[in-house]
Amino acid sequence: MRSPRGNNKKGDNGPDRQVNINRMKCDTIPDLERFLTIQEQALGQNSPEVAHTVSKLAGLYFSQGQLENAEALYKRALAIQEKTLGPYRTEVEETRHQLDRLAHVRKQSDSQSNSHHDLRFERMDHKFATDSSTYLDAVPAMALGWTQSLADDQEKDLLIEIATVRHAMGKDHPHLADCLTKFADVLCRRKRYSQMEPVLKEALSIRVKALGEEHPLVSTSLKNLARLYYFQGQFALSEPLFRRALNIRQKIYGRSHPRYADVEEQYAKLLRKTDRVPLAQEMENHVKQVRAQFAL
Repeated sequence: MRSPRGNNKKGDNGPDRQVNINRMKCDTIPDLERFLTIQEQALGQNSPEVAHTVSKLAGLYFSQGQLENAEALYKRALAIQEKTLGPYRTEVEETRHQLDRLAHVRKQSDSQSNSHHDLRFERMDHKFATDSSTYLDAVPAMALGWTQSLADDQEKDLLIEIATVRHAMGKDHPHLADCLTKFADVLCRRKRYSQMEPVLKEALSIRVKALGEEHPLVSTSLKNLARLYYFQGQFALSEPLFRRALNIRQKIYGRSHPRYADVEEQYAKLLRKTDRVPLAQEMENHVKQVRAQFAL
């Protein structure tokens, strides 16, 4: 009488098949999905090994910003793990942690898509509020091509959001400009002014491309970059940006609106710095009138 092992021909679901599966190396989503199909056929859809593969596939989707796919896979992995391993195993806790991490990123993306950021740079050492992170290992240090020194513990939250939005929405999406502007806030607070320039320039470029030359957010990006150049003493670069921002806001709001006066006040400071005091005084008087009218 033959041993049961003798029936495990090539292609059967026996130990040899399992070994072959475990030896496979999958580093891309298509490869891992093919591997998962084979594994499900060999071991069944609810085995702990399948859960491990599903979780790994979820991680790849997450790293590419495909949050909905990642969430569905993590939930599937968790259901299998809780059923086969129990609720208190390390693997189960890790999957729950990944789901919490993903939910946090989605919440940030959703909340930021409904708001926009207007940097004031009134003082370059102004303290902006930042969120702390409990999932700092979620993004590679070089995710954005910036130097390792930028990727410290307090900045990785923003790097995660930027990398996620870049993957999920594309490099020209307005929300990416919002995220970059937030990152410029952090750099400003840390007095890393030279590193702010490429961040603000990218945000400006995205907004111009996505929203048009005369959108209010374009004027905000122009003002942000103009303020940076002003504090760096690069007045020749700063002045045309202030002018463009003023022209946009005049067309949208009119000269008697606080948002016009906001840029006008900053431009007046530049005029004083460049010895054009009468024109600066005229603008400052106008700013006072607008703010008195609106009780600002």
